[in-house]
Amino acid sequence: MKKLAIIGRGTVGCMSALHFKSYSPELDIEWHYDPKVAPQSVGEGTTLVMPRMLGQALSFSAKHYPLVDATVKTGIFKSGWGQDKDDYLHDFPSPSVAMHFNANKLQDYIFNRVKNHVKTVEHNISSKDIDADFILDCSGKPDNFDLHHQSPYIPVNSVYVTQCFWDAPQFTHTLTIARPYGWVFGIPLGKRCSIGYMYNNSINTLEEVKEDVKAIFSDYNLTPSEVTNSFSFNNYYRKNNFSERLVYNGNSSYFMEPLEATSFGTANHINVDAFNVFNKLMPVDEANYMYNVHIAHVERVIMMHYLAGSKYSTAFWDYAKERAERCFTNSKHDEAFCDMVKYADNHGDFGEYPQHVFFSGKATKEFLNLNGLWWSGSFAQNLDGLGIRDRLEYVLGINSGLEEVA
Repeated sequence: MKKLAIIGRGTVGCMSALHFKSYSPELDIEWHYDPKVAPQSVGEGTTLVMPRMLGQALSFSAKHYPLVDATVKTGIFKSGWGQDKDDYLHDFPSPSVAMHFNANKLQDYIFNRVKNHVKTVEHNISSKDIDADFILDCSGKPDNFDLHHQSPYIPVNSVYVTQCFWDAPQFTHTLTIARPYGWVFGIPLGKRCSIGYMYNNSINTLEEVKEDVKAIFSDYNLTPSEVTNSFSFNNYYRKNNFSERLVYNGNSSYFMEPLEATSFGTANHINVDAFNVFNKLMPVDEANYMYNVHIAHVERVIMMHYLAGSKYSTAFWDYAKERAERCFTNSKHDEAFCDMVKYADNHGDFGEYPQHVFFSGKATKEFLNLNGLWWSGSFAQNLDGLGIRDRLEYVLGINSGLEEVA
């Protein structure tokens, strides 16, 4: 019997234990974690990946939502992005919905459901000290970033979070609101709403952010509490994430800012490829290549919003738009991304967002088959909602391609 060691009990560590127990029941799984390390309560909004995995592995459904303080997530509401653009909802294809959840409660829920089916080991240990055939390292943010690439584009590096308590949720979508110094997320849970202001601490101060976020509390009739948190972060990913025996996931592998909630889709993508590498179904080089492809696509999905800019003319938005222009000028070689932009349109005869992208094999392979990223309807919604279709086609040097699929 082969042994798999999983390190870490955060949300991605829990996802990974659940994934491999579900899809590799023949493995002897050891789950290593340090009980003295408090799991972080971050990343509380999902795409379709998380609820689908919970439903398939644990028969998790809406009746279990109160156990993890969860709410239905109908989409991502976007306000203030682009110049003179209306607010819009980036929603999910019917009949799908995602979820918001309390991260600590979900971690406990998964752990309690899985712990009797694996061997749990409470200690602080590193991958080099573990005796196992395979290791999945979900131990959290690295101590240094010597083995990681830093994103050259993403313009935010800090967040200020305030918990606003309420009796019941007032909306069913994630908020993403452009503000003068960055953007604000709102995560509606059963008993609280998390409001987080994403900004760049080299351009604006925490004091400026604390003052500006008061407008959000007023606009959404939220009462801020004394429960706050602020920290800075790097946007990064590993130079080599896969080897035949050791794979990294969660914050030990990558972190990209939470716009569009791509982190759990990325974690699932890594787990799928880790399964293939461990079972010799995929060469290590291919897994590392696809990891880099995936991260690049995530980065572009995020940077599309900064290309749109906002209704504010500030130093932050000047900086963000310059980085976005550079990102997409350097994206002309990416056939899959260019094809997705080219073919994702809303002018067909069969519904608002027909999947003309199926005419493009490259885009179909690399986007529709990468869990956690946009499908063609999402591209169409955001290209038009952000008002960047013409600008992006110009920067990428492509035409719409509609005449080719008419």
